[in-house]
Amino acid sequence: PEAIGGMAAGGLFLALMSMVILVVYRRKSNQAEREYKRIQIQMDTLESNVRSECKQAFAELQTDMTDLTADLQSSGIPNLDLRTYIMKVFFPGVSDHPILNDPKYQMSTCRTAGESNAMVQFEQLISNRYFLLAFIETLEAQKTFNIRDKVNVASLLVVVLTGRMEYLTEVLRMLLLRLIDKSIATKHPQLMLRRTETVVEKMLTNWLALCMYCYLKEEAGPAIFLLYKAIKHQVEKGPVDAVTHDARYCLSEERLLREQVTHSPVTLHLIRDEPHYEKIPYSTPQYVAVLGEDGEKAQCRVLDCDTISQVKSKILDALYRSTPYSMRPSVHDLDLEWRHGRNGHVVLADEDITTRVEPGNWRRLNTLAHYGVADSA
Repeated sequence: PEAIGGMAAGGLFLALMSMVILVVYRRKSNQAEREYKRIQIQMDTLESNVRSECKQAFAELQTDMTDLTADLQSSGIPNLDLRTYIMKVFFPGVSDHPILNDPKYQMSTCRTAGESNAMVQFEQLISNRYFLLAFIETLEAQKTFNIRDKVNVASLLVVVLTGRMEYLTEVLRMLLLRLIDKSIATKHPQLMLRRTETVVEKMLTNWLALCMYCYLKEEAGPAIFLLYKAIKHQVEKGPVDAVTHDARYCLSEERLLREQVTHSPVTLHLIRDEPHYEKIPYSTPQYVAVLGEDGEKAQCRVLDCDTISQVKSKILDALYRSTPYSMRPSVHDLDLEWRHGRNGHVVLADEDITTRVEPGNWRRLNTLAHYGVADSA
């Protein structure tokens, strides 16, 4: 009897344990199934949101490209003339240089007749290729002839010989042959033309720049400028962080604006009073709305989440789109004023007494939405 009772108790215990295991397994299975369904719903929702956002972004990026093409066709590409191009390539950072002045003016600035005759004779000597080769080699042999001097001499020689490209090309060919012979005799001939440490290397760079001017102006330049304007136009359709420059519509995932920023387009009516840059022409054939006594009224499309500096930049792009960027005024040189009827005029700025201070003493830059600037303001 005791054995039978023990077997019955053991069987009952096993039955209870089996039931407990089945209940726990069933509960875990139901929980896992519910978790799977929840994750599946989240994935479906995320996929739907991404799909709708991609459709919206695609639709936004497809619009207004015809306006950009029309603007470029009407305003043209802001090409630099050959004189300015030479100054920026040969003498970077120099606003003006005496060698580009009128030859008559250069002759009149000489102190004595002897100096004038010396310059004429030196120009004749430069026309002799053998003298020019010896002149450059002599300068290269001087220990006090540093890299800055080599760059200046190379730029000056190319400017003087710009009108005689065949002669300049022949001299440059002879100089390169000599440089190749010297480089072969060294331990590292592969370093030739990598450091621009000689006069001939800088002359070669300037010669290539001169030969490429017409191609850049007529062929490559317009295509590159159109690509730049198209990318800039597309990026500025969405929010752009004014500090990190991360954008919603960017080309790289590393610069993608992760935060969802609500925004809406705002059309501003501009009034340009007392222009500080009267000598800089700007084109307004498409945006001029009214010509009044207080100046020219134009329109510019921005976003209400743009900071004041970003709004200024877009306004300058609209007004000076046919002017080279180096000739435009800076956003720091201009003030943006909001005229809103009887309430008077308000000068808008990125930071002022109304700037919001976030926790941690972070200051939020002012935007059009911060000031309450509405559409058609």
